[in-house]
Amino acid sequence: MVKKIFALVDSRTFHTWNMEIYPGCQPEGPYKTRNTASGIVKRLTTKLHNTGRNVTVDNWYTSYSLAEDLLKKNIILVGTMRKNKRDFPVQFVTGKQRVIHSLFGFQKDKALVSYVPKKNKCVNLSTMHNDDTIDTSSGEAKNPEIVTFYNITKGAVDVVDELSSAYLTARISKRWPMVVFFVVDEYCSHECTCVASVDKKPTNGL
Repeated sequence: MVKKIFALVDSRTFHTWNMEIYPGCQPEGPYKTRNTASGIVKRLTTKLHNTGRNVTVDNWYTSYSLAEDLLKKNIILVGTMRKNKRDFPVQFVTGKQRVIHSLFGFQKDKALVSYVPKKNKCVNLSTMHNDDTIDTSSGEAKNPEIVTFYNITKGAVDVVDELSSAYLTARISKRWPMVVFFVVDEYCSHECTCVASVDKKPTNGL
């Protein structure tokens, strides 16, 4: 039975670029794949290599090594990081005594920000940003632009899941190929809506 399907979705048009079924642990052979977070992202973004596009991911996927690997393929990354990662200094995790809202760290092609709005804190990694600009439109929250950009682009997959559910065609089945077919059918129905909304050229009626 299909456990999960990973998807790469455009955050503006909600077009699904690529999908991959999570098959679980597979035996040795030509179909065995690395089900690590970085392996999944690399496979999903293969068609985007050398396009200069951005990929926004959550903390299950984000890592320093993934950001470096994607940069080699001319893909930039923005993501939030888990606080138990060893990829950044401890100062970015301990924010209880910090008065300032944000703490920034930079390398040649990477930016790291630890943002403490209230009690909780978030750590974001970006290969798109290279300064400590604060989003003035966020008011007293004083969001770093990295955080604002992440918040704007992070929810595309969830939106597509919700929109696709409006075209529910699934039936109870114990055969996993049928389950996959129903999921793809729902996504295809949503894709038709995406194409229609993007293509605004007038058509001649029959």
